[in-house]
Amino acid sequence: MTFFFNDYSTAASLATNLDDKVASDSLAAAGQDYLTITSLSVRQTFGALQFTGTDSDPVVFLKEISSNSDIQTVDVIFPAIPLILYSNPSLLKYLLKPLFLNQENGHYPNTNAIHDLGTFPLAKGYPDGTDEPQPLEECGNMIIMVLAYVQRTDDVDYLNEHYKILQQWAGYLIDEALIPADQISTDDFAGSLANQTNLAIKGIIGLRAMSDISDLTGHADDAANYLNISTSYLEQWQGFGINSEADPPHTTLSYGDADSHGLLYNLYANSLLGFDDFVPQSVYEMQSNFYPTVALKYCVPLDTRHTYSKTDWQIWAAAIASEETRDDFISRMANWINVTPTGRAFTDLYDCTTGEHPGITFTARPVVGGHFALLALPS
Repeated sequence: MTFFFNDYSTAASLATNLDDKVASDSLAAAGQDYLTITSLSVRQTFGALQFTGTDSDPVVFLKEISSNSDIQTVDVIFPAIPLILYSNPSLLKYLLKPLFLNQENGHYPNTNAIHDLGTFPLAKGYPDGTDEPQPLEECGNMIIMVLAYVQRTDDVDYLNEHYKILQQWAGYLIDEALIPADQISTDDFAGSLANQTNLAIKGIIGLRAMSDISDLTGHADDAANYLNISTSYLEQWQGFGINSEADPPHTTLSYGDADSHGLLYNLYANSLLGFDDFVPQSVYEMQSNFYPTVALKYCVPLDTRHTYSKTDWQIWAAAIASEETRDDFISRMANWINVTPTGRAFTDLYDCTTGEHPGITFTARPVVGGHFALLALPS
């Protein structure tokens, strides 16, 4: 109590400086509507974090919030990373530390990356391997997040420390990323589906990221192998997952389902990692041209199966679209914020037509750190 009382002036100054930075950067990036979104998001992400340890050995735990209170959920950390990278990339290392400690010390039997560490506040993990099965999702997430952290901190020693298990997860991606089995992704509420186009591109970008990780750690042969495989997979993915005969052309929700579509939000990772020479610009332009044709009153639906959408994934898609499409995403969401019939804290899931909760009431979740997707891109 005494500390917080005496620290008021410092805390108030830090808070004001952060507010001012978010405001100025958001306005410069995409205007007032974007600031409306980002200004509501910071507290919800940081409010879900629990800082522990000492100055010399910090650890940050994350509570999933408004679902089942999982702790250290990898696919909740992943959508939040734009705010983490924008504000302080070191926090990402501290968030990933418990996950590495658990798996590198033999407390998880599966070869894929774990989904979470248990129910808050007990991070016991799953020594029997019975975590929620999102193997492809989490392997891609972990590799992408590790490289994103190192790119912004030059902490190559971190890669050397974890190279063995990163290589293990990359091996899983080699086996499973191109043709995803019937499984759930981070949008687990949407149900299971085989051959998910968006899930596959995450795994493929993860393999491309592993090439850079190998290169940075002096594993030249590994780097060449991962690059060759990811490049081959990407070429095949374009044949499997793009309906080039549609008007306008677009990626499908799943391979071979020509009438389907979905937000290709995992493409954002390609830009976040600066892979300008990997996924062709034509794919970006194709999706950017397509999204306005399926937009509803308040948002672009998550996919053809649903009329609802996720705010984090909307902004991920907006961040890599043309300025016109970007602003369309943002203005629809800002309008929804101004007129929403929901009466709780900022939700990340709402119906694109009614603006209501779609039978699932998500409230104040940390995934809204994804709204900083525009500000986290490399300059």
